[in-house]
Amino acid sequence: MAHDQLIRQIQSLAGKVEQQKINQLCMLLKATDEELRGKQNPKLQLSASALVFENKRLFFILHPYQKELLLPAGHVELNETPLQAAVREFHEETGFSAKETGDLIDVNLINIPENRVKNEPAHQHLDFRYRLFKTDKKPARAELPVSLLKKEDAPVEFQGYYELEKG
Repeated sequence: MAHDQLIRQIQSLAGKVEQQKINQLCMLLKATDEELRGKQNPKLQLSASALVFENKRLFFILHPYQKELLLPAGHVELNETPLQAAVREFHEETGFSAKETGDLIDVNLINIPENRVKNEPAHQHLDFRYRLFKTDKKPARAELPVSLLKKEDAPVEFQGYYELEKG
């Protein structure tokens, strides 16, 4: 996936997220021509997160290394787009499937700490967050512990996303 496609996606958030953040992330992408999918780049990697609601509750997973509640998410692989990665990761981590369409609602630069277990240095993820819609009622086997949380029980970082479910 070419960086100009990623830049266009980020620019599509104009009016929804701070313009300063959009400009910063676009400049970051323009400053590199390296492949960001997969894990080859030791400094900056693409990731994608899934925001999926059920009865005004948002799906979270317990991250196995960071030991904190996070959105279902993971690396964008070489053969996929960030949206495809969000759908795949939601299924792998929660056991549920989601429609393969979704709206980009946010992009964030996340500092990832060193992981000595996996021998990975500290690095950053450019994380594309998509609102997805669950398609099945019963999950397949989930990779990680899953929680459905109300706004007041969710980590503060994610509480603003509950505005998407109003109406």
